[in-house]
Amino acid sequence: MLMLCALVFWRESPVGVICLAMMCGGDGIESLIPLLLVVRRVVKPTMLYYYSALGYLQLDWGYTMHRVAFISLVATVVESLPITMLIDDNISVPLASMLAAYLTFGH
Repeated sequence: MLMLCALVFWRESPVGVICLAMMCGGDGIESLIPLLLVVRRVVKPTMLYYYSALGYLQLDWGYTMHRVAFISLVATVVESLPITMLIDDNISVPLASMLAAYLTFGH
């Protein structure tokens, strides 16, 4: 999933950064859903800030923070679903994040 994300959305889109942050900033604490949501809401904006500071992305932060919160909620809900027998959360969460980020950011 990380390779797919890097190939499709590399540096020019916030979608890739958000998807990578979903994989890095929240895996392994599924039983603590409120904490998971908070961790994701902190990690993603931090990664987006660095990409923006380096000049890869130009973001309106008021606009961005609302969308990041929504995408964090979507990913947390998907990860909390009891579907691990059908699809691994290392696939479902990044796919849900990519879709939510793509639909909200439009990149």
